Amino acid sequence: MDLLTAAKTLAERVETEATKAKVPVAVCIVDVHGNLVLQHRMNGAPLFSLEISERKAYTSALVGARTADLLALVQPGQALYALPTVGGGRFCPMGGGVPLVDNGSVFAGVGVSGGTAEQDVAIVEAALKAAT
Repeated sequence: MDLLTAAKTLAERVETEATKAKVPVAVCIVDVHGNLVLQHRMNGAPLFSLEISERKAYTSALVGARTADLLALVQPGQALYALPTVGGGRFCPMGGGVPLVDNGSVFAGVGVSGGTAEQDVAIVEAALKAAT
């Protein structure tokens, strides 16, 4: 699989879904080692959305879970409470990050940021659904 080609296609789908929702976002794809593959910011997306989308992608790729599913686990007293503080603060439990899986193995992560967490989740999920 050509990860860059797949990332470009996924970023286009994210932009299409974000345009439909009228929510300008940034999208980022990182590989399972946390290396940046692609980052794109739509016109009108907040500048900070670039950094947050990368953190969401990083988290989903390295942890192998949707970032929205991690929020409950990073609360005080929970199993992953310290996660947001490790790795130089790169881990982000805000919704909008999804691991990308092929043949049962995570090969990358995608992160979307620019709207509310709920909007980011809806956009990335719709983009991934369009890919299948």
